[in-house]
Amino acid sequence: MKTCKYNIIGDIHAKACWHDLVREDSINIFVGDYFDPYEHTSRAAQLYNFQDILAFKRQRPETVLLYGNHDFHYMVPGEHYSRYDMLGAVEYRQAFEQSQELFYGIAYPIGETALVTHAGVSKPWYEKYIGTYQSESLTEVAQRINQLWETDKQAFAFESNAESYDYCGTTPTHSPIWIRPWVLVKNDLFADTKIKQIIGHTRTEAGVMFDHNLVEVDCLDTKEQSYQLQVTLQDE
Repeated sequence: MKTCKYNIIGDIHAKACWHDLVREDSINIFVGDYFDPYEHTSRAAQLYNFQDILAFKRQRPETVLLYGNHDFHYMVPGEHYSRYDMLGAVEYRQAFEQSQELFYGIAYPIGETALVTHAGVSKPWYEKYIGTYQSESLTEVAQRINQLWETDKQAFAFESNAESYDYCGTTPTHSPIWIRPWVLVKNDLFADTKIKQIIGHTRTEAGVMFDHNLVEVDCLDTKEQSYQLQVTLQDE
C-alpha cells in the first residue's frame, strides 16, 4: 500500500497562475483547454504559456496533461468552438502535434477513487462508443477511453453527439470533453458508486465545487484554486 497526493488544476485558457498552483508533493493533473482565453492575450503569450506547461511536464514526468474541447478544435478539422482563433490555429495545431507524446489522453484514473477528464463520462456516451460498464477498474475504463481517442477522434466531436437543439453540450451522449455537469449528474457512468468524477469545462464562480459525485475545478477565472486529493493505492 502507498499513499499518493494529487493536485488537479482546472482549465488554463492561457492563464499563468498555474505556476502558483502546482505542488511539489503531488502528481499535478491539468484537465485541458490551454488556449482560447476569455480576456485578450496575445498569441505569443498563449504559446509561451503552453510551452512552459510542456517544459514543466518534461521536468516532472509524472505530471498528467489531458485534452479539452478547446484543444480538440485545433487538432481536428471542422470543429470550431467559441473563441476559436483562426489566425493562430496553424501554430496551435503544430504545438499539439509536436507535443503529443507528453499527453496522457482524455481520461486519467486515480486508483479506484476518481476519474479525471475534461468534462466527465456519461453512461449514454460510454455505451454508445465503448459498451456497458460492468464495474471494471478505473484503469481499464480510462484505457478504453484513451484507446478510442487514438482510433476515432470523431467519437469526441460535438456534432457527432449533439441533438439538433443543443448548442452547448446538454445532450446526454456528449463526450468527456463536452458534456455539461448538470447533464452529467443525471447520466453519471458511476451512479450509485462512490467513484468521483473530477472535471473542468464549465466555469464555477466560487472556486472548486462539489455536486453529488462530481468535483468541478474550472474556477481559475474567479478563484485561483486547485483541488487536492490524497489516495491510498494498492501496490502493483
